[in-house]
Amino acid sequence: MFMQEAMKSSLNHGLKGRKTELFNANWLFIKGNYAGAHESSFNEDGWSSVNLPHDWTIEESFDPQMVYGGTQAYLPRWTVGWYRKRFTVEANDKEQKYFIQFDGIHHNSEVWLNGHFLGRRPYGYVSFQYDLSPYLNREGENVLAVKVDNTVMPPDRWYSGSGIYRNVWLITTDPLHIAEWGTYITTPVISAEAATVFVRTQVINQYEESAACTIVTEIMDHEGNFVGKVQVDGHLSGGELVEFPQTVEVPSPRFWSPDQPALYYAHTWITYEGNAVDHYITPFGIRKVLLDKNKGLFLNGVNLKLKGVCLHHDLGCLGAAYNDRAMERRLGILKDMGCNAIRLSHNPMAAELLDLCDRMGFLVIAEAFDKWKSLYYGQLFEEWWEKDLESMLVRDRNHPSIFMWSVGNEVENQGQESMLEMLELLVNFCHEKDTTRPVTCALEPHNRPLTLQQGSIKDKVRHTMKMAAKMDILSLNYQEQWYEHYREAMPDMLIVGSETFPFFRGKGNRVKAYEPMNPWFDVVNKDYVIGQFVWVGIDYLGEAEYPSKGWSSGLIDTCGFRKPVSYLQQSLWSDKPVVHMAVFDDTAKQGHHPRWTMHWKSPQMVSSWTLPHFEGTLVRMVVFTNCESVELVLNDEVIGEKSMADFPDKMMIWHLPYMPGTLVARGKNKGNVVCVHEMTTAGGPSQLSLMPDRTVISADGVDLVHVEVNIMDDDGTLVPYAVHDIQFELSGEGTIVGVDNGDLTSDEPYKGNRRKAYGGKCLVIIQSSSHKGSIQLTAVSEGLREATVTIQTH
Repeated sequence: MFMQEAMKSSLNHGLKGRKTELFNANWLFIKGNYAGAHESSFNEDGWSSVNLPHDWTIEESFDPQMVYGGTQAYLPRWTVGWYRKRFTVEANDKEQKYFIQFDGIHHNSEVWLNGHFLGRRPYGYVSFQYDLSPYLNREGENVLAVKVDNTVMPPDRWYSGSGIYRNVWLITTDPLHIAEWGTYITTPVISAEAATVFVRTQVINQYEESAACTIVTEIMDHEGNFVGKVQVDGHLSGGELVEFPQTVEVPSPRFWSPDQPALYYAHTWITYEGNAVDHYITPFGIRKVLLDKNKGLFLNGVNLKLKGVCLHHDLGCLGAAYNDRAMERRLGILKDMGCNAIRLSHNPMAAELLDLCDRMGFLVIAEAFDKWKSLYYGQLFEEWWEKDLESMLVRDRNHPSIFMWSVGNEVENQGQESMLEMLELLVNFCHEKDTTRPVTCALEPHNRPLTLQQGSIKDKVRHTMKMAAKMDILSLNYQEQWYEHYREAMPDMLIVGSETFPFFRGKGNRVKAYEPMNPWFDVVNKDYVIGQFVWVGIDYLGEAEYPSKGWSSGLIDTCGFRKPVSYLQQSLWSDKPVVHMAVFDDTAKQGHHPRWTMHWKSPQMVSSWTLPHFEGTLVRMVVFTNCESVELVLNDEVIGEKSMADFPDKMMIWHLPYMPGTLVARGKNKGNVVCVHEMTTAGGPSQLSLMPDRTVISADGVDLVHVEVNIMDDDGTLVPYAVHDIQFELSGEGTIVGVDNGDLTSDEPYKGNRRKAYGGKCLVIIQSSSHKGSIQLTAVSEGLREATVTIQTH
């Protein structure tokens, strides 16, 4: 809200130059390669109308025979796609400059305006701009054409999607304006009394003649209150770009942290010949990160451990097409678990995702690449690494959420001379572009060469030391069993678990030792380990083996439904009282797991007391809690009370006879009940229930409502074994844009109006139209009472 008001306020300063317009609506799209499709006169008959962001692959049917199908969720993508958009511009100012900004096109994009080639960008995860001005028709219609070539193999190791899958912006400026991502803000001196804000503003003069100008930067807090101002005068020759440094003091600053993500906004105006010709807003935060070699990470003077997860970029049934509300919902679920950090794996993400991390309070490791010279990026590395890395750094370096850069993940030839030279080059490049953050590279657990994998721990340590010398923090994937050995050899080096298993850990010389001890304990018991990032926070598409379409060992499934193991993580991370029961059940369906992925699984568990196959037997159950003790009650009979202190792995194990009814776990602190979890045996399925995450959404053609669909008995208890086919009927100002049930082995399409239940539930996602009104969703299934919900759009 404040940012919108801030943009409006620029009109009050006589601004004529900058206008930033979301350019997502009313594109045409077609699959296939068509000669001449870049020409303005090309015949568009047969093209489909689409709004961006758009992922054409998620709309396909699964193909079990697809080449590289496992990496891409068996969704066909090996084709070319074309996008075209017709538009006009205001013709009242012939000097105005027009730029098109793409936040991500996957991949190998080429762009034309009115038949004129603007440029090529092969890496699908970076943002970039083109200047439209030289070829713009200011008096009539323009045609923007984009070719996307997904025929190059191999692809990424995960589902990448296809097309213009992030936002597009049309930016209008005066010829004298702030350059692309042209502000860089640091806070070199911070105290409770004041913070020094150092602003570097790059201004470009695209007039032919020289220009004298004034640069004014005002600092506002999140409520729009003025807190500081600085002004400098400048002179630029025609065609010149100049960086202007400015320093301003902010009194009594509010520090940014995950618990209190306070933001500030730098409003920068360029005035020329008495007029404000540009206005640029840069959000930033004031926070102080200290890395103590003995005590770990300090944020604003407070010791902090990173309670993190790794995330890929897809949004389940929405595919790779970015949507801010879908991502906000996912981050909110993680936040409720106690998560305070995200590792963006393994590529630059949408800028809006980082905005969410700024506002919601997540510390971020931003990662540029997966591999360097193998797989897909291997074809691009030599020509493009510097441009792509710079794009990430200069676009994102003002985000307070980002505390560390990563230049790669499990890259090839670890520890070899060629890798060490490249690592040093990339790390130094990051330090050159951003002097304020540490830089790392995530290291795999010595899978190559085989002699090192089977070698001694001393060999592994010696090998890792060579790479550690080139980076600021040692990022280790699945190596917690060797932390102490690394620390002994490198007593000044801090460690972060850049990928950790969600349940098991390694032991001795074995990475996959199936030791049932969460790697979080290696964080809390070692001051020099600053945190863990669980692989993964949320299930993702790709990196699978048929019949699975994705990675199914996350804490949360593709619908955003939490799995029992996620409550183990919450009990370890959260300060809020939590208690949650899960029954060990080897008969429960939990997706398809290739043998090599088994160490990422947890034992099969269900949070249900509808277990007829356990009738007359003992069940083994675990309670996840951060309370001092837990009392268990079955059908009003107290089974007993256990102390958490007796379970050093934080998994409270119970054995009890299965009897239908109600099982209650009461978490207690100092003898008082502070939280409760209840499970009740369900009867037969009789009705449907619809649970929207919101009942009022924006009528902007973008906003979403996620509706959880549950199959219930007569008393409103979820029936976990129900697998009914559910059909959805929608009317009003919205459309169904995705259906899912979290079962990655399902062959049902993600686009449509029906879905089978899995675990008694599924999800339907509805997007608003651009007209205010209401949306009515009805769920129907044979033998069940239907359910209806109404959503208002404003």
